[in-house]
Amino acid sequence: MVDERGRLLTLMLSAGQVSEMKMAPELAWRARAAGVKKLVGDKGFDGDRLRALIRWLDMEPVIPFRKGRKNSVPVDKPLYKKRNCVERFIGRIKENRRLATRYEKTALNFCGFILLAAIKDWLKFIC
Repeated sequence: MVDERGRLLTLMLSAGQVSEMKMAPELAWRARAAGVKKLVGDKGFDGDRLRALIRWLDMEPVIPFRKGRKNSVPVDKPLYKKRNCVERFIGRIKENRRLATRYEKTALNFCGFILLAAIKDWLKFIC
């Protein structure tokens, strides 16, 4: 999860074959703890249970509905476009060859290098 400026707020690493949707409830709780008011996600996070949880946590879900859904509601498009902050963050940390090629095979070491790259990224904003 990143903020509106593309700085890392929280990191959750899952196995490569696991759906991101399984991590979404924990991510929503972390977003609430970080003081997020609107949670932006892509169509992969479209689910009634997740939307209910986000609303229950006093946040607004900004997640477009998948094609073919019976009950769809318009999404705040200008805010939804800001979801690319996550992709831009990933692109910035992949400038570090060690992360882009995944030299580290254990999850702990890989997370450590992601956090190191995120610190380096935060320093670009601060300095």
